[in-house]
Amino acid sequence: EQTGGMYPELITRPDLKLFLPPINGTTVYMIGDVATIPDPSKPLCVRLHDESGDSDIFGSDRSSCRASLLFGIERCIEAAQRGGAGLIIYTRQEGNALGEVTKFMIYNARRRMGDSVAAYFAEADRVAGLSDQRLHELTPDILHWLGVTRIDEFVSESETKYDAIVSAGIPIGARVGLPADRVPPTARVESAAQEGQRLEKRRSTEGAELLLPTRMPSNAARLSVASRCAPGKNGSTADGAPHGRHIVLVSHPRLYSAEPLPLRWGASTSELRGPVVATLTKPQFRNAIGVHSGATAVHRATAVAKGLLPAGRPLELASTQPMVRIGPHPAWMHPERIVSIDPWGANVLDAFPLAAERGVDLQPSIAIARADLAIAEIREAVSAGRLRVDGSVLTADSVVHGVKCAIEPVWHLPGIAKRFGLTEVTLRQSLFEQTGGMYPELITRPDLKLFLPPINGTTVYMIGDVATIPDPSKPLCVRLHDESGDSDIFGSDRSSCRASLLFGIERCIEAAQRGGAGLIIYTRQEGNALGEVTKFMIYNARRRMGDSVAAYFAEADRVAGLSDQRLHELTPDILHWLGVTRIDEFVSESETKYDAIVSAGIPIGARVGLPADRVPPTARVESAAQEGQRLEKRRSTEGAELLLPTRMPSNAARLSVASRCAPGKNGSTADGAPHGRHIVLVSHPRLYSAEPLPLRWGASTSELRGPVVATLTKPQFRNAIGVHSGATAVHRATAVAKGLLPAGRPLELASTQPMVRIGPHPAWMHPERIVSIDPWGANVLDAFPLAAERGVDLQPSIAIARADLAIAEIREAVSAGRLRVDGSVLTADSVVHGVKCAIEPVWHLPGIAKRFGLTEVTLRQSLFEQTGGMY
Repeated sequence: EQTGGMYPELITRPDLKLFLPPINGTTVYMIGDVATIPDPSKPLCVRLHDESGDSDIFGSDRSSCRASLLFGIERCIEAAQRGGAGLIIYTRQEGNALGEVTKFMIYNARRRMGDSVAAYFAEADRVAGLSDQRLHELTPDILHWLGVTRIDEFVSESETKYDAIVSAGIPIGARVGLPADRVPPTARVESAAQEGQRLEKRRSTEGAELLLPTRMPSNAARLSVASRCAPGKNGSTADGAPHGRHIVLVSHPRLYSAEPLPLRWGASTSELRGPVVATLTKPQFRNAIGVHSGATAVHRATAVAKGLLPAGRPLELASTQPMVRIGPHPAWMHPERIVSIDPWGANVLDAFPLAAERGVDLQPSIAIARADLAIAEIREAVSAGRLRVDGSVLTADSVVHGVKCAIEPVWHLPGIAKRFGLTEVTLRQSLFEQTGGMYPELITRPDLKLFLPPINGTTVYMIGDVATIPDPSKPLCVRLHDESGDSDIFGSDRSSCRASLLFGIERCIEAAQRGGAGLIIYTRQEGNALGEVTKFMIYNARRRMGDSVAAYFAEADRVAGLSDQRLHELTPDILHWLGVTRIDEFVSESETKYDAIVSAGIPIGARVGLPADRVPPTARVESAAQEGQRLEKRRSTEGAELLLPTRMPSNAARLSVASRCAPGKNGSTADGAPHGRHIVLVSHPRLYSAEPLPLRWGASTSELRGPVVATLTKPQFRNAIGVHSGATAVHRATAVAKGLLPAGRPLELASTQPMVRIGPHPAWMHPERIVSIDPWGANVLDAFPLAAERGVDLQPSIAIARADLAIAEIREAVSAGRLRVDGSVLTADSVVHGVKCAIEPVWHLPGIAKRFGLTEVTLRQSLFEQTGGMY
């Protein structure tokens, strides 16, 4: 319910106990001897860190997040040098799992309220209804998977994190917080507010049982679904229907209206266009499939289920308005210029006053805030003389002043289909099928033309005078950068990603100092949108193949079927939203990015690549392979039309849905059903089997437990709701629709096995110790040989690779004498050697429900409704 109806199987298939939520997973960095982690006699240091992109990557000086992360890395290095190990557990829960748009809106409200200690949490509670949606109850699962039995030093003062770990039976020796002299001066309000919250929590929980929900949901909140899927006698549902019997869902449940609010995409004014409505409180107005902040909808659903947030509670928008005005620009009124974001989505109250008067719950999909960036490498560039201080763009303390925008995806499906060179029918079918049945309305409601995909959005950093961006007479520099967490945050020295990002920031600063502006467009498409687990598996395959130029793309193609799922065709939408008509300097040598922008009618003056002396020595294979690919693409596309799919899907691939939702006469579907008429879906489509592969969670061996099967090629074996790499499933679906990847093509696992062996540990065989990840998910071929022999398509949900981290602040710590070089953990060139793990969520729903103090029925209902009907 709280996801807007994601995955009906959450309601119709209570026999399926596994759920692969389409949210980002966790990355673990292990420093030191991995074999010592389960040994309670060896020192173990742990930093549990939650994603904060504007601080962790871009050094926002109003936050202590990156400072805390780096302090944790330093303490982990020291533990490793004492003969033990350190763990950095990096969870992808941006903005306390509220999402970046909501986070930036809260930033605006705090600034307008004076940014006081009193306002810090109060404004978050007022705007979002709660200040935190993170799932700390699930944190111990990673520690149990690694065999941790004791933590010597926990680098966090968070009471919630501490309570979650200790209540899971893992004792903590010492707790270490960020020293006061390491807190950025402009982050002291945040630090003081968090300290006050910690003291209040300690007082309120003394003598109380840990981790009980503060409010339990009422019986009324559970009633509507309890009669449908609560277990009854003999394994049946409460109404007597056996789990294997079909239960029907109609295409117009209470989450959607038969007559949604009109929308005229590309109209000449905001009022004529109409608002995007994906809020859940008043479904009679909903005109979009999905929900706002879809990437955090599962977190919101669990908060609702736990009674921490009222169902459907809209954001409170007072004081959250943008700090800088953008547009409107002519491209906003063109139906094909912008199709992947809502150009009017930043200030919805001003744009749609009549809808607000009617009581429509409006929610922004764009937030615009001030940005003050303190980046170590920018300090180095100033010291080296590459950048000059001007006191405005770049201050004496090497802080970069600018503006930041968080932008959520809003897809106008007819325009998206045309951009990709597809029919709308083909696009809808692939989005539904290749995500494992996400949002049936993609099939049943062809009258709903908007889709809010549950994927991460884009962050834009604007440096210089924002007013000059649409002015072609002023210099404009643009860096289009795709997320690479292991490089951008942790400085992986096998990649040039962070080096390229920083070079782009330098060039943007210089353009701003010449009277223009610079744009850093940061798209959340981790690992070329293949996902971090797949990326790390490809890393392993390349290492085993000798990491040659020849193997660079070949191994990605072999493992994943293609080396790139990014949606560069949608990139120009951000530029059109900002009113860009010309780019003077494009800091990228990517042919695909260049083609996408130029073919959208935006000319590019100069292209600038990363200088050879800025490429990390260990990243030269990557650099040479990418250069070879660019040259090949230039040769192959000379004289050819840009941006056409390399392979078009066959008619057969479109056939099964064409008869159901292709437009027919008089606005009806092809089978004659009008768009407003109910169309039924059954709970056992060909994506699921009535008798899934058995699973015995917590069994004593892997073979007795059985594999997690969420691949799409052989649905007779599927025993999980959702798909692997769910956070990138929409990207994969578009690749299939474009004919770039065969439908359901499984990963090729040869040579991708973990570089380091983890476990098994006793907690793996306990049904309640690990409930949010698959402990056997790293090396599935070895764990489940009998299933592999039967032809089950197995896919890892964990990838383990080597890590070599080159971080500017670690170099500073060595220079300052805070860290010592030992030649093993920390080398003479200040590179940290370790192991990294990418871990996707795999939820055992009975165990998750128990962990949250809920019934399984309540959890399933909320996950379905609060995601807008996904799964």
